[in-house]
Amino acid sequence: MLKIGNLESRYPVIQAGMGVRVGNAKLAAATINSGGMGVIASVGLGEDFERSLKDYEIESEKSLAREIRMARELTGGKGPLGVNIMVVLTNYGPMIKTAVDAGIDFIISGAGLPLRLPEFAGKDVPLIPVVSSGRALELILKTWQRKYDVNPSAVIVEGPLCGGHLAFAEDQLKVPQEYSLDILYKGTIAMLKKYAIGKIPVLGAGAISVAEDVLKVLDMGYQGVQIGTRFICTEESGMSQEGKEFYAKSKSSDTVIISSPVGMPVRVIKSPLVERVMSGNKVPFACPYKCLRSCDKHKVLFCIARALIHAWKGDVDKGLFMTGYDLDRVNDIIPIKKFFDDLQSAAANYKSNKELEEVSPNS
Repeated sequence: MLKIGNLESRYPVIQAGMGVRVGNAKLAAATINSGGMGVIASVGLGEDFERSLKDYEIESEKSLAREIRMARELTGGKGPLGVNIMVVLTNYGPMIKTAVDAGIDFIISGAGLPLRLPEFAGKDVPLIPVVSSGRALELILKTWQRKYDVNPSAVIVEGPLCGGHLAFAEDQLKVPQEYSLDILYKGTIAMLKKYAIGKIPVLGAGAISVAEDVLKVLDMGYQGVQIGTRFICTEESGMSQEGKEFYAKSKSSDTVIISSPVGMPVRVIKSPLVERVMSGNKVPFACPYKCLRSCDKHKVLFCIARALIHAWKGDVDKGLFMTGYDLDRVNDIIPIKKFFDDLQSAAANYKSNKELEEVSPNS
């Protein structure tokens, strides 16, 4: 079980956000109905992409509110339903307020330090920052306590094997073993103690592909996990069938790390677009709205919003397919419930084996 504030789920699993349109209402609802905590990715939800770019703020807010309503309908109004809102979004504050007004249960925020999250969300909704170091967590805790008198309800710790945007320097990503989840956990706990934070869930993320991975992370001391790439290749995810099949046939050796227009490293699957970007060649694009505060359309080599839309459609040539490192074990497309059923079986076997180990031969 996972308990965050007054929210509970049967399994200690939070579904990662995954924009554009992968972590949508359908996937979030399926996660909740299977016993986990579902999350809607707030970015790129508009049904008409070109229109969404022209009327970006209005369309983004309308689309997020619609997805939240849809997820509620698919779960019969039951939670826990969250939203993932990236710090780098130009309309960060309005999107948080939209989620709160729509009755969201919790908010996850990363891709930058969510120092102003409580300013927009208030104190009634559980807030969950995403960090990759004790130092980052310290900056968040210090700011939240001093300016807003607020503490996080949980913390997600993303290791260097994660998908999405990575809060690690290039040299750090070359030695991922030095920033493994067990090492990061110790730094996180030390910082929570330093700032007198009571017992809150700390969740690990990165290269969690099968049920046994969840148990290993829990053994490190974490209270739960966040899972992304495995859930892309589920029947319920928003990714197109062509996109899912591209993930399923790709291997860990097919992944590379490039610089994102966000200004952070991002792990992706090799594709014609990625090869072009790695060669330093610009992919021409129009930019009717600056959706990312850190993006300079004159300097970046491609539009990440358009590239992710192409990925969502399954366009291997033009798409940017973000991924965690461990693709070798994500080689099929499954109903999401199967993952949770496997987790239940693995946990039962693990418990039985533990009990056997604890029995003394002379007892």
